[in-house]
Amino acid sequence: MDGCMSSEFELLEFDNVQYTYPGSQQPTLENITCQFGRYQRYAVIGRNGCGKTTLFRLANGLYRPQSGVISWRGQPLQYKRRWLNQLRQKVGLVFPNPEQQLVATTVSEDISYGLCNLGLSTSEIAQRVRQILAEFDLVGLADFPINYLSLGQKKRVSIADIMVLQPQLLFLDEPTAYLDSYQVTNFHCLLNQIQQRGTTVVIATHNLDFVEAWADWVLVLDRGKLAFQGTPEAVFSQSQQLQDLGLGVPLVGDLINWLQAENMALSQPQLNQIQQQIRDRYWRSNS
Repeated sequence: MDGCMSSEFELLEFDNVQYTYPGSQQPTLENITCQFGRYQRYAVIGRNGCGKTTLFRLANGLYRPQSGVISWRGQPLQYKRRWLNQLRQKVGLVFPNPEQQLVATTVSEDISYGLCNLGLSTSEIAQRVRQILAEFDLVGLADFPINYLSLGQKKRVSIADIMVLQPQLLFLDEPTAYLDSYQVTNFHCLLNQIQQRGTTVVIATHNLDFVEAWADWVLVLDRGKLAFQGTPEAVFSQSQQLQDLGLGVPLVGDLINWLQAENMALSQPQLNQIQQQIRDRYWRSNS
């Protein structure tokens, strides 16, 4: 299942990275080697505390590893303010709780906040803000106080804050946390818009049905280590290993396993067709 893509398509690379929080004796992440490339959809899964959030914060330079190398387009990250500011325009990170990210009084002020440090003209900042407000269906809330927004609206604004910077790589840490089913559906629509921009998306989530239907590549973390990685088909075929890690498998995988265990007279192409139909129906019902 392990693999890597051509260096031509690599954006961000972790090479034997280790990170330990100050005061801790146990590494939170240990010997992590993986790549994130262009035009791909990545999912990072694992139990709470496995290191997903730490991985994401290392990715855009919020944390600095004690050992190993993280590279952006083949160049090792430099932990100087100016260099990191440039990196964070390219590598966006959205936290699970939008309250951690919203800093201004109104929606439009919050979205423009990150642009003010880029040396852009006032007219270009205004144009970018107008564009992102329209794309994220926030025009009617442009002058609305942040404190009066619903949680779903705050989540949308926190993602718009990053996307207005036009990143090439976007890390979404538990993006559907705190959202109800209606807001989750809206998020899936928003995700489609982000992908249409050509942005590579990396999502940390516990929703394995979503991962199975959406991702191109899945990374499985366990107690700070990369247990394995691969396509959704390859990863979720390892049902026993996933059970041992406390993760389980998507519902579609459970169904296929049950059909096979019951010795149903179905060929592999028929099983594949059933699997694809379930995926398609799941995605339509959540977008």
